[in-house]
Amino acid sequence: MATSVRWARYWEISFGLAPDGRHGQYQGFFGSGVSVARMAGPVLLTSPLLVGGTPGWLVLGGLFLVAALATGPAVRWARRTRQDTASPLPR
Repeated sequence: MATSVRWARYWEISFGLAPDGRHGQYQGFFGSGVSVARMAGPVLLTSPLLVGGTPGWLVLGGLFLVAALATGPAVRWARRTRQDTASPLPR
């Protein structure tokens, strides 16, 4: 269930907020975040957890919670402040 919800949100954020005619650019840039996370994530997560022990796990959990809670307001802000770049068709 969580995976289905995550992918639905992924598509909404990466496709729904893209200006008309630039969906491919937004998809490419948004998708690059997954690659960066897969490359840098293991080192950035395991190092503090191995050194920090239980407090490190609590900090990581807090960071995930903050990120999850910030996503909704960030997307609502992006929708409010987005400027449509589509120009009207010539008559």
